[in-house]
Amino acid sequence: MLKYQLKHFMDIILHLFFPLIISIFIFFSIKPLITYLNKKNILDVPQKRSNHRRPTPKGAGLIIIPTIIVSIVFFIKLDLIKSDPWLILSLLTIVFFITSIIDDILNLPSSPRLLIHSLCVLIAITSLENDIVDFVSGYNSQLKLGINNESLTLIFKCFLFLYWLWLVNLFNFMDGMDGITASQTCTFSAGIVLLSIYGSLPSQYSYIGLIIFSSFVGFLFWNMPPAKIFLGDSGSIPLGFLISSIIIINLINQQNFVPSIILILYYFLDSTLTLIIRIIKRKNVFEAHSEHFYQKKIRSGNNHLKVLKKINIVNISLLIFSLLYVKYKILSLVLSFTLVFILLNWLNKKNDL
Repeated sequence: MLKYQLKHFMDIILHLFFPLIISIFIFFSIKPLITYLNKKNILDVPQKRSNHRRPTPKGAGLIIIPTIIVSIVFFIKLDLIKSDPWLILSLLTIVFFITSIIDDILNLPSSPRLLIHSLCVLIAITSLENDIVDFVSGYNSQLKLGINNESLTLIFKCFLFLYWLWLVNLFNFMDGMDGITASQTCTFSAGIVLLSIYGSLPSQYSYIGLIIFSSFVGFLFWNMPPAKIFLGDSGSIPLGFLISSIIIINLINQQNFVPSIILILYYFLDSTLTLIIRIIKRKNVFEAHSEHFYQKKIRSGNNHLKVLKKINIVNISLLIFSLLYVKYKILSLVLSFTLVFILLNWLNKKNDL
């Protein structure tokens, strides 16, 4: 009886009080960070393609990402998050973090950044070698594709590499409006927690989701329109890697991969369609731009808060659809894609519907 009560008490602390401590820590740490970044002139200065009008400190990731990594390692030590693969993924997140800090300060060219990102993703794929082999051999035996496992594994790894790299960077591409990434991260991580609680994902994701959620709840106050601080590359790139890692592992381990994609469907479609449009128009895809759907809406005269409210309504709806997917697969997918395309259509129009 005593052992059960102690376990119940620890569950309350780890599921309620620990996330609350993270949120409070992030919330009260951001204000002195804003002062420091202003003093050091580490600012996002408005340019022609910018969606804000005044210089704003960038670099909230300096506090958020270390908090997330330390918390994940803490839960690994408690055996509540599996060290394989989350220890190596946490170390790779640190590499993304350090690279992005340098980029925030020095504005690195795209080529060294892409090289480091690619190497990190390759290492991550290598760390998942056994799971990937099991995944490919299982599907190959079921579908009888007539391709040997070695060749199919190589093809799948190439797909994973490109897909993972894209997911990592789309969070950086989409982080161009007050509150957008913080809100998207909150709905994604809340969805992961709920999927875990309902048994659709392993229990470790309730901890990972809570860590990320509580970190960004603490940040959201400072990032809501008008933003007092931006996440910066030091936040958006490592965050993209963490979230994409959850999605990729769900895919490889066949753990309700589709619901995790539904949770970021707006981000994924806005970025992917924008990339496709730029390729069709033969524009440089590595060049910074302001052609995302949400950026078009802001540039047409709508304020950040109005656009963010619409996006948040869709993201909360996607969270509900991701939970419904377990029982109503086709319906959830149809509703999810329909809703996101309605949003993209509204964002693409200069005038409101």
